[in-house]
Amino acid sequence: MADDPTSQIWLTSALVESDVQEALTLCCSLKRVLTTRKVGVILSKKLPEVMVKTLYQGFDYLFYLEENWNTAELNEQDFVKLFPLTMKPFEICVFLSPSMLAINNCDKVFDDCRSLRHSVLFLTKASGMDVFAMRPCWKVFEGLMKGLLETSGTEMEKYIRKSAWTNNYICDGLSDTYNCLLSAQGFPQLRGENGALLVNTRDLRLDMNTEELGLFAKVSLVD
Repeated sequence: MADDPTSQIWLTSALVESDVQEALTLCCSLKRVLTTRKVGVILSKKLPEVMVKTLYQGFDYLFYLEENWNTAELNEQDFVKLFPLTMKPFEICVFLSPSMLAINNCDKVFDDCRSLRHSVLFLTKASGMDVFAMRPCWKVFEGLMKGLLETSGTEMEKYIRKSAWTNNYICDGLSDTYNCLLSAQGFPQLRGENGALLVNTRDLRLDMNTEELGLFAKVSLVD
């Protein structure tokens, strides 16, 4: 069956005001590299209305984070990464931290994820890149909430990685395809078979227009 791009979505988050500019910059970068997938943002209900209106101008979809579903009492930064599991209308969701930046078309990620049966997978073995691919499933979401509540104090990412070998809903199968490396400028990169796809700019404060964004993307490709 052919891929249906409308059932696959890029997601990021905007939980605090400082996330808004980063999230919009990520959205701009994905559209700049001509993604064929929609781009959505998960936002906190605590954001000021003016910030919400700003997000509406850039994103295809806005979703409010349902904090009452956080039965494991995770911090917001962790909970928002698992929230896409509840988005059943979509076949595949790829969550990116708002500090990520697309420097090449990354749509092949969806093609690679589509053949997998599992609901959660990391694109690299290395932590810290904040790239998760998910096949939404409420049962899996509830199971993770229950397991994380029972192991209170365990880091969410460590819990899921440790569970990969004992549960049938997690897969690390793309780790040989995607690698986390540092660029010459010291930014963590997610690299595919044909070069850099995404760069994590967490330590860089972005305040760029579209032209400056394109220049930064080119600089980030230098190995």
